[in-house]
Amino acid sequence: MPQIKVPATSANLGPGYDTLGLALSLYNNFKVKKRNDQLLKIKIIDKNQNKIIKIANSENLVVLAYQKYFDFIDQNLKGAEIIEEMHTPLARGLGSSSSAIIGGLAAAAIVSGTLISEKDFIQLAVALEKHPDNVIPALVGGLTINFYCNNNYDYYKIDVEQDLDFILVVPDFELKTEKLRQVLPKKISYSGAISNLSRVSLLTAAFINREYHLLKTAMEDQLHQPFRKKLIKGFDQVLKTAYDSGAYGAALSGAGPTILACAGDNLEVIAENMKSVFESNSINTAVYKVKACNQSLYQILKEEIS
Repeated sequence: MPQIKVPATSANLGPGYDTLGLALSLYNNFKVKKRNDQLLKIKIIDKNQNKIIKIANSENLVVLAYQKYFDFIDQNLKGAEIIEEMHTPLARGLGSSSSAIIGGLAAAAIVSGTLISEKDFIQLAVALEKHPDNVIPALVGGLTINFYCNNNYDYYKIDVEQDLDFILVVPDFELKTEKLRQVLPKKISYSGAISNLSRVSLLTAAFINREYHLLKTAMEDQLHQPFRKKLIKGFDQVLKTAYDSGAYGAALSGAGPTILACAGDNLEVIAENMKSVFESNSINTAVYKVKACNQSLYQILKEEIS
């Protein structure tokens, strides 16, 4: 049974709202088995809570992505059994929906024996997810700068060195992206936009040149975190504690509520201290210590299907 590993993703990274995305070494695994009919059977297992998640096919992103792929290649649907083992926490700002979409599209590519171009793969994924900063790094790995040009979504990829670690502190409550977009203001100031432009430029330079001491300034944000943090008790104190404990940078992961910190050492101390702030606010957390995933799933599919 072929197996597909789709990485978790952390979007925005502070100033890169809807622009930056990072693939992480925390994976959702998809086991795919072909059928001789047109039935599609999906089983989703949440490995964090050791339970099966039931989602109607009409709302299941794995199903919708799988069907969309066959529509695009103009082939009759081929049946499959797909088991998704979720290690990425659901609705916590770590790209669980993007993972389902990429997994469904990849499964369809394997079952059909037809791999579409990377550009078309990206357009299909974004059409389903709406957020390129999550689906693109899930497909190609690394830190991606995502942009829209000539009626297509595209990216520039930066491979992130393995000497940098990422701490994910995941509060035990969900925040839906739709709700978190509603708290954002309709207008922003020129000064706020200029501040974020300078920080995004600095952040990309910091990753390319491995000058991680720049990340504390580079991960500052004025476009979304000041508004979203109001829904996350203790947010400012968690960030301050991360820096006081030795983190290079810290920011909301995607729409939250997960908070990501970048570090070179003292991982255990940083993680424990960040977790303690949440616990002092009566919020349970899970902690993951991961690295960047630079491997491209698309290239793996290319090698397998060619």
